[in-house]
Amino acid sequence: MENKTFKISQLLGRLAREDFYGYKIVDYWDADTEALGLQKGNVVIYISTFDFSQTGHYDIIIEESETGKVLKEGQNISYTELVADLQGL
Repeated sequence: MENKTFKISQLLGRLAREDFYGYKIVDYWDADTEALGLQKGNVVIYISTFDFSQTGHYDIIIEESETGKVLKEGQNISYTELVADLQGL
């Protein structure tokens, strides 16, 4: 994740302290320096930190990797909401 912003590194550090299992980091958006991808089974989670400096919140898209079906989409969600979404998968 060498071409990502410092905000991504900070987010990864925070997520590493959570009690998550079965996730792997995927980088389908390597040109998007403010995006992070996580995958668990057939579910891919796109997390954007683009507005984080101004809002302290994230944008996410959760979708099935095989079909592209969007399971959940959220804008301006807090870290607590992000963790709850990840724990719910």
